[in-house]
Amino acid sequence: SHSRVLNVKRPSVEYYGIEMAIYEVESWKVKPGREHEHEVAMRNWLAWVKEHRDLFPEWKSLRYVTKYIAGDETERHVMMWEYASLAAFEEYKARRKDYEGPYKEYKKVDPYYMDVFDHTSMNVEIWKPQDRDIWIE
Repeated sequence: SHSRVLNVKRPSVEYYGIEMAIYEVESWKVKPGREHEHEVAMRNWLAWVKEHRDLFPEWKSLRYVTKYIAGDETERHVMMWEYASLAAFEEYKARRKDYEGPYKEYKKVDPYYMDVFDHTSMNVEIWKPQDRDIWIE
């Protein structure tokens, strides 16, 4: 059984006196021979999430990219969720953990359970913004 539950030591969430955003970053390689099924599953999942946006209030943003020119990491898929804080991330994960209620339907469209990922290649990280006040956006 593959688990995406993170057991992390809680870092400081203070950033210039206010809670800072965090990013949950998942990455994976597609299971060989399942490229088409992966693409269909991802598009279906993203469409479902957009239609049910009210189930994910903690998600400030969601980005999906593929490493394009990256040596051995080329073709690694990356999904990045932005949360207002680590507390918001934990609140969402706690609410969705057993896929109960409306999240039962969510699990049915989650590509994680569709045999399209190379699960041995999966990686989950939590990132924090650095010097956000000087970012160029």
